Amino acid sequence: MPVEVVDLVEEFRYAEVRRERPLIDLGTPSAAAALVGGWSWNETDPRGATFVWAVGPRSEVGVFLAWARDLEVRMRCRAFRYPEAPAQVVGVFWDDVEVASLEFAAGFAEAGFVVPAELATPGSHRLALVPAYFGRPEGIGEAGLAPRHSRKLSFACDWIALGDGQPAGEARGEGDTLWIPAASEVSFFLEPEHDLELQWDGIAPRGVSGLDVVWEVEGAAPVAGSITPESTPTLPLPQPPMDEKAANGVDDDWLAPFRPSRLVLRAAGGGTDSGGEEMGIVLRRPRLTADVWTLRPPDRNAGRAPIEAPVPSEPSSRVRDRRPESILLWIVDTLRVDRLGLYGHDRPASPNFDALAERSTVFERAVAQSSWTRPTVATLLTGVGPERHGIRELNHGLDGSFATLPERLRELGYATAGFSANANVTRDTGFEQGFDRFEYGAVDVDTLAEWALDWLDDVAAKTPERPFFLMILSVEPHASFDPAEPFRERLAAGVQDRGLGTVEHMRALSNRRTPSTPEVVDQLFLLYDAEIAWNDHVFGEFRRELDSRGRNPSIVVVSDHGEAFEERGVFGHAWDLHREVLDIPFLIHRSGQDEGRRVSVPVQQADLLPTLIEIAGGEAGPGIEGDSLLPLLEPGAAAGRSEGLSDRLLLSTMDTFRRPAASLVRGRYKLIELRRAGHAPSRQLFDRTADPEELHDLAAERPLLLGVMARHLREQLDLAAGAAVDAVNVELDEDTRRRLEALGYIE
Repeated sequence: MPVEVVDLVEEFRYAEVRRERPLIDLGTPSAAAALVGGWSWNETDPRGATFVWAVGPRSEVGVFLAWARDLEVRMRCRAFRYPEAPAQVVGVFWDDVEVASLEFAAGFAEAGFVVPAELATPGSHRLALVPAYFGRPEGIGEAGLAPRHSRKLSFACDWIALGDGQPAGEARGEGDTLWIPAASEVSFFLEPEHDLELQWDGIAPRGVSGLDVVWEVEGAAPVAGSITPESTPTLPLPQPPMDEKAANGVDDDWLAPFRPSRLVLRAAGGGTDSGGEEMGIVLRRPRLTADVWTLRPPDRNAGRAPIEAPVPSEPSSRVRDRRPESILLWIVDTLRVDRLGLYGHDRPASPNFDALAERSTVFERAVAQSSWTRPTVATLLTGVGPERHGIRELNHGLDGSFATLPERLRELGYATAGFSANANVTRDTGFEQGFDRFEYGAVDVDTLAEWALDWLDDVAAKTPERPFFLMILSVEPHASFDPAEPFRERLAAGVQDRGLGTVEHMRALSNRRTPSTPEVVDQLFLLYDAEIAWNDHVFGEFRRELDSRGRNPSIVVVSDHGEAFEERGVFGHAWDLHREVLDIPFLIHRSGQDEGRRVSVPVQQADLLPTLIEIAGGEAGPGIEGDSLLPLLEPGAAAGRSEGLSDRLLLSTMDTFRRPAASLVRGRYKLIELRRAGHAPSRQLFDRTADPEELHDLAAERPLLLGVMARHLREQLDLAAGAAVDAVNVELDEDTRRRLEALGYIE
């Protein structure tokens, strides 16, 4: 008997809904979801008309069509004009096929063209407008010295009309019914292993003839069909063999045994009069069935304990019989993974970290949970991501309801101390919780090490047998890049300009107030390497001091995030979620470990807390988003015991400085999604194995994989939101604001 594997009404919350929009009223919030790129902010002219400027070389809008026809397109636009300006001619492209060429005058006027039915097919399309020029070209104007216009304007648009139909209504799933309005479609992204069947208990068209169904499986040709009230209420959805051409472009490791798939339910227009009612399709109890369970569970965290506030656990009797390992957590602020020798860097910037790596477990694919310090350190200390602990802005602090890593370790008998040189991690922002001693100061790494050694000596004098947990958060190599001697002389001797690498300089580079050149970037990297060498040297000296005191703790070296050097046109961090800011070094050395191991399983910062709690002999308990990496730290275990960790979904988010974004890593693939309110998500998909630099966006090439990843991302955000807490609002005093300004967080 077939088994129900997906209730499509329940799954509707993760479906993608598209509908026809006959009018895109540019310059209003309603148009935001259609704007793909190349447009300015909304503006209003003196007569009250709303519009947007097209900026740059190409401006695009997204268009969905529910059925094929010759599509008449009209638009009201005007050119950006200046004295002696040439005519503004705009090429019009429909999915990269040129369909028209329009000339815009100085005042708003209508222009139009027709997209033929062979191009205006059902589905999603892009309408692109490519101007002959943008901005004010150099050499125009008095004495031929006028610079380009700073906004790179080309033309402005008031509205774009697509046909003459009515706007589609809102699709919805309620009770046991799915409502799909006319001129819209609902797409479900799945991962079946075997054949499925679409079943339903009833179908009621209103003003349309029926429901078009398209079944797509990656690597195979799509299968189309339709259902009406006369149809048998079962439609086969086969798992077809992959055609040879498609198979050459799809990786076996993704397809074994699951293949990304999409079920499209589309209610086309052109039906009969529905007597004034909204036209569309009612589908009652739609579901997917199979002979066996063939879909991955929708909840990727299925099987974990319910998420609730974490509670420190008591050590077991087995643990109390042995002495727990002391733990040193060395957090290097703003450290990219690719600037350490242990990850392949060819400059001698990290000899001490590299030496430790030879006797440690090195995680080759570690990701940060955000792109700036406060949320990532909160994740390291709580085991939950930013969507759970709520830290998103500079006025957010850590809520006291979380049982932090030092708090849990103190419950297990540890002496705890934390020393921070970053103004994001202070008492005022809630990070002292659980530490016997916590100190913050705008000091260098040498001073932090001195404070830590003094504390260790005090603990040893009072309770010599007591294990310790020590956290050191240093700011080198955070900008400003001003390495101490002899590290500047050793690694950045050729950089003579002392203004290079300051926070002001980095900000000016990002804002384009100061020109960037390859030589400038190279010099910045020299300074950055010298700061890493400074941190590395102090780390080596600190370990030697521990050895001289007979201390042999387990050691974790990790970064809070990385740093961009114009890979995507910006410098610094907290701008995006690409690899230069999310890929971080992460290594764990167990006390007494003599051999090194490399682990390619993707891991995240939230894994640190459960791992260290287990090392200390405790249990992480419920409410933790991370997983213990202890199985990967044992000899011979990296290959044999990683199965449960290799296919996890690793969520990273950023909701800071009006640049909300989310990232999801799953195995070798990574999705980045920009999430501006009211706008359609902007997505990029990367293969981190074939393309570690994240240069080749696969979104257009692999839409089904993109959809599956996006579906899982929405689910992970929902799961986190269901257990989220509100961050504490903190008042930043003048001294803290000044120090955050020195780090580049406040202008």
